[in-house]
Amino acid sequence: MSFEFFLENVSDPTGHMSAVDFYEISDLSPEELGQFASAWYLLSIERQREIATTLVELAEDNPELDFTAIYKLCLKGDDEPLLQIVMDGLWEHDDRSVISGLVEVLRSDKGSDVRSAAASALGRFPLLAQEGKLLVRDGELIHDNLMQVLEDEEEPMEVRRRCMEALAPFNTMEINQHITLAYESLDLDFRASSIFAMGRTGEVGWLPILLQELQNEEPTIRYETANACGELGEEDAVSHLILLLEDSDSEVQLASIGALGKIGGPLAKKVLTSLVKDGDANLEEAALTELQDLEFDEDPQGYLGDL
Repeated sequence: MSFEFFLENVSDPTGHMSAVDFYEISDLSPEELGQFASAWYLLSIERQREIATTLVELAEDNPELDFTAIYKLCLKGDDEPLLQIVMDGLWEHDDRSVISGLVEVLRSDKGSDVRSAAASALGRFPLLAQEGKLLVRDGELIHDNLMQVLEDEEEPMEVRRRCMEALAPFNTMEINQHITLAYESLDLDFRASSIFAMGRTGEVGWLPILLQELQNEEPTIRYETANACGELGEEDAVSHLILLLEDSDSEVQLASIGALGKIGGPLAKKVLTSLVKDGDANLEEAALTELQDLEFDEDPQGYLGDL
């Protein structure tokens, strides 16, 4: 299907399009985007949501597909369900051209779900800023807006905690104070976010708290803590994470496997290998994936995937 034929077909609500057809609108040129926009604005909002959902799903399965231009177009709209779909698609995008649109949604008067999604989507960029892969002015724009929302106690808790999570990689004293306050909160979700943020800071000083929280009675906290240990990458956590492989909550078990894969090292690799050979069927596939990633990281040229 050609790009022109796609535009004709997309305007027909009864027309059926296969997944391959959507490849025509990947990586649109400015001229093509203008043509697409003319057709897009004529569609019903239901049709727009349907198409956006398809784009997000396709891009998740095929990283080579690039629908950023269309996502940016959608960010200018007012339909909150559509914005939510698009920002789910932007969660792992690092194209700086979407930053201003996400900040605009964050600072808007839209619902907390949409603004929380904008904060989470912005969370990709502080990591790039810390790696020197983002313009200084972009990093400052993101930091200042997220911080202003985080510090505004009149903002919804859901939005504030997502801002804290997004800010964590900047790892400033001010941000760490917010993480500490959230950790001391009686609100379970806020405490879970603080633990998630601890891992994103990359600050090893949080490890003693995380090792303690691996034994928390709340599965949500154990789950977030296992993931945070994986983010920190400290081998001291491995022996503690191994105990979670027997956890009563399957999501906690999977989080522990993921953390072992991120941390690596001889003991983690030995445990993952054991799970692949003799583990529970529900854990075997996850362990195999982590083990393959570890072996690829150790020897990307010689890795053959044979276990």
